[in-house]
Amino acid sequence: MAKKTFKDKFQRFETKYIISKETLADLLTEFEGHLVEDEHAYSTINNLYYDTPTYQMIRESLEKPYFKEKLRVRTYDENPSEDSQVFLEIKKKVRKIVYKRRISTDLVAAEAYLAGDHSKIEDCQIREEIDWLSQRYGGLQPMMYIYYNRYSMKGIEDPNVRITIDHDLTYRNYDLSLLHGHYGENLLPDHHVIMEVKVPGAYPLWLSEILDCHQVFPSSFSKYGVAYKKTTDYKGVVNHA
Repeated sequence: MAKKTFKDKFQRFETKYIISKETLADLLTEFEGHLVEDEHAYSTINNLYYDTPTYQMIRESLEKPYFKEKLRVRTYDENPSEDSQVFLEIKKKVRKIVYKRRISTDLVAAEAYLAGDHSKIEDCQIREEIDWLSQRYGGLQPMMYIYYNRYSMKGIEDPNVRITIDHDLTYRNYDLSLLHGHYGENLLPDHHVIMEVKVPGAYPLWLSEILDCHQVFPSSFSKYGVAYKKTTDYKGVVNHA
């Protein structure tokens, strides 16, 4: 698979909506004339979230602090291999503003680096941030796998307006490697998807009007957070699926 071009850092407002597939069909009809498919319209996303053995990072995040952060390894290869391109990502959120910082490497180098072999990743500002995060929490290791298919669109007038649709979401807290395939338990109720609006600022008027017309309202939803709640008693006691 060709290497995916990428930005190593960016910030934007991100808002999630949990909607039925019926509602999605209505919205997609309304979006015609405003949105087109982006350059990578169809993708598969494999995520491996790193955390402490007690899930400290996600537990702190679920307390809805002013500032929260996550560390993950992500690949867009449907069936990852050892030489797959992956992204080491720090995702930070301050209120509704999301900041992402990421490094591109291969899967073997990423796993080795996060296991403590820092020679596998060249020194840079983002690596230093990941180093600091690892030192702050200590003992970070793979704790949750999440997979989904994504459909992506961008604005015709303003390509910085993006809408993504995530479906077929699957998670597991065992067999924690991107090499083990995309199987596990369903993350969403049947016949539902996650629609996410990603904008640099305010919504365009047409989008606000469409969402209001169909009574589509934002949902506070963290994929990793929901997966964590489903696999524990929310007090850190793991229930292996």
